[in-house]
Amino acid sequence: MICKWKSLSRRGLIGVVLMASCGVAEAQTVVIHAGTLIATPGSPAKTNQSIVIENGRITSIQDGFIPGDQIIDLSKSYVLPGLIDMHTHVTGMERIDETAPTQWVTNLFLQRQSITVLKAIPVVRQILLQGFTTIRNVGDPASVTYDLRDAIASGKIDGPRMLVSEPQFTLPGGALSNDMFHLTHDAVALVGNRGACTGVEDCRRAVREEVQRGADVIKIRLADTAALDPRIQTIESQDEVNAIVETAHQLGRTVAVHSAGVDRETMLAVNAGADTIEHGPQSDAVLQAMQRKGLSFTPTLDTVRYFAPILKRLGITRDYYGEARASVGNAKRIGVRIVYGTDLMPLYADRESLEFSALVDAGLTPSEALMAATVNAAAALHMEKDIGSIAPGKTADIIAVDQDPTRDIQAMEKVSFVMKAGKVVAP
Repeated sequence: MICKWKSLSRRGLIGVVLMASCGVAEAQTVVIHAGTLIATPGSPAKTNQSIVIENGRITSIQDGFIPGDQIIDLSKSYVLPGLIDMHTHVTGMERIDETAPTQWVTNLFLQRQSITVLKAIPVVRQILLQGFTTIRNVGDPASVTYDLRDAIASGKIDGPRMLVSEPQFTLPGGALSNDMFHLTHDAVALVGNRGACTGVEDCRRAVREEVQRGADVIKIRLADTAALDPRIQTIESQDEVNAIVETAHQLGRTVAVHSAGVDRETMLAVNAGADTIEHGPQSDAVLQAMQRKGLSFTPTLDTVRYFAPILKRLGITRDYYGEARASVGNAKRIGVRIVYGTDLMPLYADRESLEFSALVDAGLTPSEALMAATVNAAAALHMEKDIGSIAPGKTADIIAVDQDPTRDIQAMEKVSFVMKAGKVVAP
């Protein structure tokens, strides 16, 4: 810190004034020397580039290695934009046995919120250290992630930038209904879902109130019951889904929609103009409708792969992973924008980067998989002016790996450098 003294002359009198500059830090120029810069995945890389950063933003990119107040030497690394995970649950399951309804209810509804937050703090840091500087967290029954998001944003704890919806919007008789937990009448009041609504006006009310509480995004969970009981056509009505989506959009929020892969359910959300469809498999008919309407697809393949053996042990013989993999290839062929999402929970928080290899196994090129976690995800969030690529004026979210990920996508599993908004957080 530098304190400056200035002498000022006025009407023949000499006054010495202490300038109060001691409390103001002068802006430092940080320069990253990037050996190979993949500034915009999907576009050609450049070698020997200097990324100039001031006050957490990129001011310029210049050829060659130029001087600066602080030099970060990544001259032997592959430098990319910070990654974006479009589907996380940082307060979700910690153990497989939590798939049992009573255990799930106990941990997420009855456990003290302070315990839930303390458990989530190392999870969000682990996500950040794997190179994910932005996440969209779409479901938190414990209702702590608005405060967690704000604590990260204010610098109190380390973690990725968070876009959050605590409740999932549902209709009675559908997903997350109280009767699915097999609770006594007295216990039902303890597990209320703020996103539960019925009828057009009630659903509009619920969205408005949740945005007022702090929602950055609205998450609809279409009923899984339609996938389990072929007699059920849909739980939700088109008018109700329309009301949720329209109200969210009026309030400047995007809409993510959980889908169990039942066409008649998923088409309610597509017809309503939601922004992203979460999970697979999805049929060609749904994918074609998504392409026409401009919706993005978040396949969450690695989670489907992770749970496949568990579903088999439960007697579910359908090859969900095989069908979901095929959906990714079909989405690419049809022209649907594919975005990166893991469905991350504390149970497998160390698997953040494995979705890359799953996407490539499903038919994307390594560059297309990188696009899913950067430019595509930023566009789906309507945040492409700020994140998703390395360019002047954008936030300095920058990562590095030691090998070329456009040749071997597994290079993304070993991130060696992470900067979020101009602050180095790893190593």
